[in-house]
Amino acid sequence: MSQQEAIDSDLFIEFALDLFEELAIDNLDEPALRYYIEQCDKEGTVELVSAFNDWQDVIDVTQDELDKEYLEVRISLLEDEEFDEVYARILFKANQTTVEEFHHIKWKR
Repeated sequence: MSQQEAIDSDLFIEFALDLFEELAIDNLDEPALRYYIEQCDKEGTVELVSAFNDWQDVIDVTQDELDKEYLEVRISLLEDEEFDEVYARILFKANQTTVEEFHHIKWKR
């Protein structure tokens, strides 16, 4: 991510967790959601990363735009300090200041 301004990672993680909490029940199947809830206290993790290129099938952007203008937050479980399952990948614009401005979510399938 080649942002000139520093990214407030806590803000984007908060946005992602709020969206996950609000929308997970409608977008994850019951066994997956139940397992996540059971495991999240000891294995849950949230990570801010550069946006992966597979977002181009959701929004019309170039890889350069993804690298410079977007970021991704992943909500997942760890097993043996490795990512076990990613439950949600949430795309944000790197310069947004509210969760309502922009987001796309790819849910675990």
